[in-house]
Amino acid sequence: MKEAGAGALGQIVTIAPVLTLGLLAYAPLGAMAVQVGMPAAFVASAVGGAIFAKVCGRGMPTAGPSSACAVILAALVAQLAADPQLSLANPAHVAQIVAVVSVCGMLMGLLQMGFGLLRLGTLAKFVPQPVLAGFMNGVAVLMLLAQVPMLLGIAAAHAPVWQRWAQIEPATALIGLGTVAIVWLVAWRRPSAPAVLIAMVLGSLAYAGLDWLAPDWPLGPQVGALPQTLTLPLAWQAFADGSVVDLLWRHSRTVLLDALVLAIIASLDSILSGRSIDQKLAARHEPNRQLLAHGLANVAVGLFGGVPLVYGRARALAVLRAGGRSWRAALVGPLLLIPLLLWGGPVVDAIARIPLAVLAGIMATVAIGLMDGWTHQLVRQWLAGDRARELRASLAVVAVVCAVTLWLGFIEGVAAGVMLSMLLFITAMKRSLLRAQHSGAARPSRRVYPLAQEQVLGALRWQIVVLELEGALFFGSADRLAIEVERLAAAHRFLVLDLKRVTMIDASGAVQLEHLAARLGRRGVALWLASVSPDNRHGQALRAFGTYRAELRDDWFADADHATEAAELQLLAQAGQPIAHRVAALEESVLVHGLSAAQLALVRTRLRPQWLAAGEYLFREGDEGHGLYVLIEGSITVLSQAPSPEGLPQRFVSFSPSMMLGEMAMLDGRGRTADARADVTSLVYGLSKADLAALGHADSGLTAQLYRNMALHLAERLRVASAAWRAA
Repeated sequence: MKEAGAGALGQIVTIAPVLTLGLLAYAPLGAMAVQVGMPAAFVASAVGGAIFAKVCGRGMPTAGPSSACAVILAALVAQLAADPQLSLANPAHVAQIVAVVSVCGMLMGLLQMGFGLLRLGTLAKFVPQPVLAGFMNGVAVLMLLAQVPMLLGIAAAHAPVWQRWAQIEPATALIGLGTVAIVWLVAWRRPSAPAVLIAMVLGSLAYAGLDWLAPDWPLGPQVGALPQTLTLPLAWQAFADGSVVDLLWRHSRTVLLDALVLAIIASLDSILSGRSIDQKLAARHEPNRQLLAHGLANVAVGLFGGVPLVYGRARALAVLRAGGRSWRAALVGPLLLIPLLLWGGPVVDAIARIPLAVLAGIMATVAIGLMDGWTHQLVRQWLAGDRARELRASLAVVAVVCAVTLWLGFIEGVAAGVMLSMLLFITAMKRSLLRAQHSGAARPSRRVYPLAQEQVLGALRWQIVVLELEGALFFGSADRLAIEVERLAAAHRFLVLDLKRVTMIDASGAVQLEHLAARLGRRGVALWLASVSPDNRHGQALRAFGTYRAELRDDWFADADHATEAAELQLLAQAGQPIAHRVAALEESVLVHGLSAAQLALVRTRLRPQWLAAGEYLFREGDEGHGLYVLIEGSITVLSQAPSPEGLPQRFVSFSPSMMLGEMAMLDGRGRTADARADVTSLVYGLSKADLAALGHADSGLTAQLYRNMALHLAERLRVASAAWRAA
């Protein structure tokens, strides 16, 4: 019942403004405009509104005539009325004009159905919010301006309103502006009351009172009597004497062009308006289904001589304010209008007595209410002193779209807004992708090197630089990135681009990267990509665009840490200190520093050799720490069992030959804190806790030196970790 009540109330409070659009569409007919336009708008709201609500069936599917379509139809009616073979004094000729306008509406509906079948409605999803807001504001202003002559009692003329202020009728203006004041006052004092309905009643009573007290005062016309029937103008005219066919043929080019323009404008208007209502409902509707429903409704409306339909923003808002939330509420209102149209009664008689100035006042408040709320918020932020670049850009787009819509029209306004939004987007995205940069010296890799190699790297790591990128690598930003990278290449030998935070790569970005790598390579500078692999989205995108096609890549790395390590290994190899295939002597290990030859020989008797295949685990997280290990050959990496956000194992540290590991768990007895896995075939010497105790019984000084060496090793690793944390 709540949905039905909300739907009925929403229809009642908006039917009067809708009727004025029929007058606007048929205004060139002069005195016949009321007799033709009012029923046309009534039929559109009743028949078309019911069909649209039922077929669309989602969100708040309300439909009714619009000012934009009414203006376009008025131009068509004006051309038909100017046909020398017709006379507006002849009712039959007026019926022919209505029939041709109906054909135009039906063609419009067929085109909209085609748009829906081609799924063109989906494109409207990509209209930016500032464009949508500017469009809504432009429509609202146009609706408001269209009411000014009727609101102030100014006679219709081709001259602009501001050139006809002397024609204002004070009594008519009093009624119209008084209606506006009543709507706002009731809405302010009693938000739950039907302000529009109350204003319509009070405005009509004021008109009647002034007309009785001062019959000589010009108060403007009333709606007048409405024909209470559903007609089929096509059937009555086209197949009766063929006169409609002749008229249609003479103006076929204009009719076809107007039908196309109406279909485009109405479709765009409806989809954007539906999106704005969706934001209030926190819901989503299917735009292509909406276009199919609109097209079917407009074909039916054309058969009955109605004016074309678009999404009914005003009625949707009225139904929402009354508590409606579904398509059922939207269907109730049109179903109530059909019996009124067929059988009339007191309601139709009351509508006939509504003053046009009252309708104009109500329509003015509806237009103001349709102003975009998001724009209001932006303006409030501006007035409060907010001058953020994003705020200024959004307000600029809103203003341009609104201004162009008022000046040139709906399609031009939306087109200008989309182009401006694209320009601002490209400008914003053309900013530097460089989020941060650091050298290999400030943030070395997590591989631990023997002292000799570490000393060599200490003087060479400045040749490595890692660039962290953030944002979209596309045609608008790729060129600037190339300029920045080439500038840095003059002072470094290894450039690592970390793409971890890059949101997307387009074809231009992919080609630019590959060309940049080739140019730097000819200069002896390596350009490597981090956070890229053949299986992740960046690697797949690069190859999909025809770049980086080689299957085996030595310039792609899982992360910046592994890329930095690869650069360090190359630097060591070039300096004559290669790590690969190196076999360390036990004497190089920090574990045996400071031992005498006899003590070293004693330690050798307690060490247990253990070979590990590539990928084999030396120990796992949580295992008991029975002893420590000295890496003699190969490489071992300590890993966390918890994967990184990219789904890869997280590397804590990698050990090179002669390094010691596993001593912490042996010392504190609390178990292994991570996994240790061989990267390649590796050889370790193990020293168990029991063997360490046996060495202590044989030589207490030996044991003290071993523990001292372990402490120094842990202290050095802690220093390295602290430096890495500070750099991060």
